[in-house]
Amino acid sequence: MKVSSGGLLHFDGFHLGDPGSVVTGAATTFQPTLSVLQRACASGKSLVICHKSTWWDGFDPYESLRNDFVCRAKVRFAEEHYMAVWRIHDHWHRRKPDPIFLGLARKLDWAQYYDMESKPRRYTIPEKSLEEVSRHIQQRLGTQNLVVAGDRGMTVRTVGDCAHVLSSVLPALQTCDVALVGETPQHDTFEYVRDAIALGHKKAVVMISHEALEEWGMEACAEWLKPIVPEVPVQWISSGDPFRVPVIRT
Repeated sequence: MKVSSGGLLHFDGFHLGDPGSVVTGAATTFQPTLSVLQRACASGKSLVICHKSTWWDGFDPYESLRNDFVCRAKVRFAEEHYMAVWRIHDHWHRRKPDPIFLGLARKLDWAQYYDMESKPRRYTIPEKSLEEVSRHIQQRLGTQNLVVAGDRGMTVRTVGDCAHVLSSVLPALQTCDVALVGETPQHDTFEYVRDAIALGHKKAVVMISHEALEEWGMEACAEWLKPIVPEVPVQWISSGDPFRVPVIRT
């Protein structure tokens, strides 16, 4: 892990495999799961370009996990199949416009409503109820994994996109009707929204998985890469949602 002169962490670089290995093809993905590595290998792709951590923790703590049986299996698979994993996180987010969130806007079919220059970034959409907005997001992303806090009948005109902890979600909650988040903790953001609602504020949070929030930007990465290396087969492989919600039948 490198630190830039500006003090920002750089996560980008090779995290698995030999950087000198021959590239037979490249697969872009959000999370380089073992399943993604297996699918990439089966399709003849020896290089996986990911956005998130190979070693699960955001700071890639390989040294502390190197003796773990899951970690060893992942390393062994890469070695046996001459595969490498290269992470592009910071540099991909620094492109203008940010392809991660633009990819989400396009997937939601809300690109025409999206203001990436506002702080926080936001969608100004035709007036809908919170229930309608939630179902739109669920259907467009093709996921069951969506949870909502807020009055389902409340009117929604603005949706702020954000992620992670309450401090990064607050600007959207303070200036928009709804905060659309990925993997934010229940113990801070959801409790804040619950108290805001108790005070009479018309606020809501819609949470999807981290993958559902950001993986569309890695689909865009594949399209960006293809004309740069036309001699290399490139494809996007979805890592998919990490969990499922059982269907309740009565």
